[in-house]
Amino acid sequence: MHVLLVDDDHSKIERLKLFLIDQGIDENDILIATDAADASRNLKKNKIDLMLIDVLLPARNGAKPKADSSINLLRQIVEDEILPTPTHILGVTASEETRNKVDSQFKELVTNVLHVSADQDNWKVVLQQYVQRLLRTEKENTSFIYDVVVLNALRKPELEAVYNSWPLELSDEKLVGSNINCKTGYLKLSSDKTLKIACAHLNQMGPIAATHSTEVVLKHFKPRVIIMTGICGGFSDAVSVGDVVIAEKSWDWQSGKWVDDWSLQAASDPKEGSNELISLAKTIDVDMQSFYQQYTGYRPANHPKLITAPMVSGSSVVASADIQKVFRGQHRKMAAIDMECYGLYYSCANHHGQPTKMVCIKSVSDLADREKDDNYQSYCSFISARVALRLIEKYFKLI
Repeated sequence: MHVLLVDDDHSKIERLKLFLIDQGIDENDILIATDAADASRNLKKNKIDLMLIDVLLPARNGAKPKADSSINLLRQIVEDEILPTPTHILGVTASEETRNKVDSQFKELVTNVLHVSADQDNWKVVLQQYVQRLLRTEKENTSFIYDVVVLNALRKPELEAVYNSWPLELSDEKLVGSNINCKTGYLKLSSDKTLKIACAHLNQMGPIAATHSTEVVLKHFKPRVIIMTGICGGFSDAVSVGDVVIAEKSWDWQSGKWVDDWSLQAASDPKEGSNELISLAKTIDVDMQSFYQQYTGYRPANHPKLITAPMVSGSSVVASADIQKVFRGQHRKMAAIDMECYGLYYSCANHHGQPTKMVCIKSVSDLADREKDDNYQSYCSFISARVALRLIEKYFKLI
């Protein structure tokens, strides 16, 4: 939770700051801006839950405090929506006379105007109500309900592999949101360790569907961990068919500007998986031989390797060698490509709520720079699911 104090009166700032800390706000979550320009920068950079703004404010550093500066800033937030809107906006002033004379335009743009002074306590009662309400909401938003959510792009073979290889007790399938099918229930890890779990699949493939579905399940289930398993494409100089890729980071390889010579001026925004989960996943390398032997169906001749590397995402399957050359240069360690990983990581990174840990674990079912082969999709779905289960076992032993 962030509180933004917009005021050039240092004694008033200190008075408000001490009160907020006393109410349970972390000092690091209290941001201070001494002019309208500084406040604008803070609003763009942080999600603000409560903004306290002085009636008279300098437009910029060194300028004279004026009511117009405060009103113009508020209009950019409330009316023009140029700046992100805080959950609550309260006006503050150290003078009762100023409070009584405050411009009607200012009053219309804030919820309340508080007279903040050392010899007055009324402002504390009002401010306490807002702060406690925000703290209660934050606690509700950051509380976990489920232990694990498994999210797959495909019902078959990806989610089906989870159902068939994990010790699950699940309900009948139901709809979450308007278009996400899922089952809820329990994952029994041992006689004394059972986790609450939800398993879902997207209504369609692709990064937009993945971003939307991830946000829906994060809000609905509030999981400690969200994992995506399944299949991906790989590059022959980095992986072999059947290898499992732990996506340490992902980005939209198409993001940027296509220029006249058909080259892409990339403007990628990489998002990373959870460091703790990725570090634990690396230790599963010793189990790969066993997982390979457990699968009795059609499988590659080579034993699988566990590889930690970037996995890029795009909105379509890329079969063109010329197009692949465009994005292979974006990162020298790029090992795999899919359509959903970035949507998962992006949504988790931007989620305002419980701090869910996330990781994408997919097995290479075909090589993106070779002729496409769908024969290994069931095997790859199985082995990525087995790696994910072992990761869950390891992680929940630690907490």
